[in-house]
Amino acid sequence: MVISQALKSLVIDHWYKLLAWLGGVVTLGAVFVDVEILTNHNILLFFGVLLIGLGEWASHREEPFERETAHGTMFLGREMRRFRSIRGNTLSVLGLLVIIFGSVFGFIS
Repeated sequence: MVISQALKSLVIDHWYKLLAWLGGVVTLGAVFVDVEILTNHNILLFFGVLLIGLGEWASHREEPFERETAHGTMFLGREMRRFRSIRGNTLSVLGLLVIIFGSVFGFIS
């Protein structure tokens, strides 16, 4: 039961989960496989993308809502909302700094 819930959370249904998957696959792939196509600066950029994706994932949560329609009936549902999270904002800012660092030193060398 717990494993099935964990696997459901890994579904790519939001943009920040796509960033986390893309950055994670390239970064972990570069760690375990000898990659000759990408330079270290490219891998650093993908690591920054991973951090931004994880930071945004930590800053979003699903909340219930109740809205009145134009016909006067109530509509109940759930939606993803962004909220302020120290962990999420820290990861996002760190990811942005890693991308800037990788970009600047990628163009210099």
